[in-house]
Parts: sequence; structure tokens; C-alpha cells
Amino acid sequence: MGFATKKPKRWELQKLTWTFISIAMFIPFPVHLFPFVMLSQAKKSKIRSWYITGVALLFAELGLFASFVYFFGAISQGMLLTIGGFITSYIVGNGLLLNRVKPYLQRLELSEIRTLSWIPNASSRNRLQQLPQATLDTPQLFVERLLHWRKEIDNRNIHRNIDKIIHLFQLLEKNDNMEAEKFLVRHATVVNVLMKYDEIENSRLENNVTLASKQKLEEVISKAAIAIEQEVTNQFKAGILDVSAETDVYIQTLKNRNLLNE
Repeated sequence: MGFATKKPKRWELQKLTWTFISIAMFIPFPVHLFPFVMLSQAKKSKIRSWYITGVALLFAELGLFASFVYFFGAISQGMLLTIGGFITSYIVGNGLLLNRVKPYLQRLELSEIRTLSWIPNASSRNRLQQLPQATLDTPQLFVERLLHWRKEIDNRNIHRNIDKIIHLFQLLEKNDNMEAEKFLVRHATVVNVLMKYDEIENSRLENNVTLASKQKLEEVISKAAIAIEQEVTNQFKAGILDVSAETDVYIQTLKNRNLLNE
């Protein structure tokens, strides 16, 4: 598992290829690479503030390049300030890329599960993930919360059950959007249980009370995964019965019209 996602480290490094290339390209040709990497990451992760920052830094780089052309051919104060600006821009831009590595990878991980929607910034995403469910989650936010707590919690049994719940929810959502919305109401407690488990885990208290509490919460998640699997199975069973009844009528119609002989 990687340092920011449940994906392999190789997957994470591959997704950060252009970040590393941007850091390696210290000399601008004619501008630094990081604004374009920022814009690409903003588009893939769908975070508006990153897009705005990328555009602003691109214009700053273009301004520095224009200044370089204007002062080219002479060692002057303007040229020295321009070179200093390029260096500062390189440090700030690539520093921002490195600072955004974790949320960027987590958004890419989520994009493989469902289509992303635009959010204002990465910090608002983190706040939403950790807030108790005072209001009904959207399907995307529900999956984001599960992925977030999967990363925070150090319990492999819970990891497996979270993965199972996410997979089952995806199946249910593809099969029936209305049932998926009802699912969010019925199983909203799952996120709160994960939040409480993480809180106890982070307390670093090892006594009978905390151990019993963690065990109980782990059992709740396990039973939830079993119940959700049965719920999705029932949905598929109902769908299969509907198709079976339809096919029986279809075959009988063919027989009645003498189009099928047995």
C-alpha cells in the first residue's frame, strides 16, 4: 500500500511522474514546467483553487520571461531581479506541487471508483470527510469518507470490510440509483462508527475499556458489510426474477405464433 492511498507505491510514483520532471527542470524553457503540471493536476482532481493558482503562476512566469527578453544582453538590476524572480517562482511552484501530493493522489484514487465533481479546495474536502453526518451524504462524499477512514485506521479487517462496502455500494448504484440513495440513509452510521474507531485508536490508550470498544466497533463494521452484501444480493435477485418472468412471456409468445418448436 502506498503512503497516501491503498494503491501500490509504484502506482503513486507513476502518477507523480510530471511532478518529478518539473522539479528536475530547474532552467526555464522559456518558462518553468510546474504551472502546466498544476493545471493538469487541477483538471484531473477537479479542485478549483488549484486551477486558479496554476493560471496565476503561469502568467507570472510569462511576465518573468517578458522581463528577461526586455533586459537581455546587459547585466542590470532589472535582469538580476528577473533571475531572482525565476528562482523564487521555481521554489514556490514546485513546493506547492509537493505539498499537494497526498490530496492529489487520493482524488485520483477516488476517480477510479466514481466520476469526480468539482470542489473549491482540498481543505474543504478534508473537512467534509471528517464531519459527522448531520445531513445526507452524496454518493461521492460517502465513498470519499470511507476511503479517508480506511487510510486513517490501522486495522486490516476493517480495511477489507470498507473495500467490500465500497464495491457493494458501486454495484447497487449502477443497478438502481433510487436504492443507492436509500442506502445512504440506512447505512450513514457506518461512517460515524469508523470515525469513533479512529478516535479511540489515536488515543493510544490500551486498557480494557478501549480494547472492548474497538472490538465492538469492529464487529459493527463486519456485520454492516454482511448486511449490505445481503441487501445488494436481494436487489440482484429481484432483478433476475423480473428478467426471468419477462423471458418466460417472450418464449411463450414465440410458441404461440408458431415461431419456436420444441
